[in-house]
Amino acid sequence: MSESFEVVRLAGKAPAQISQHLKDGITEDFVRRRVLFALEEEKTNLPDKSYKLTYCVKKGKASPLLVEIYVREKWHNRLIHEYIVYGVHVRRK
Repeated sequence: MSESFEVVRLAGKAPAQISQHLKDGITEDFVRRRVLFALEEEKTNLPDKSYKLTYCVKKGKASPLLVEIYVREKWHNRLIHEYIVYGVHVRRK
């Protein structure tokens, strides 16, 4: 059985949206890990065949954050599985 490689790519407004929330602990590494290790039951399918991951994050004494990560999946020659993060929305709970 051949192995496939998984790649997370930030596209569109996602890099700018992440940079706005660095002070809240939402980093590129945080987003990449959440996308790569997401369980099937954590995915909320959207009408455009992408999906949304929603997490409640609490850092220190700050109020909790609701983080929504919007992802599309793409396969390249059955070898590379690419996750395209096209949006990261963060708001206080």
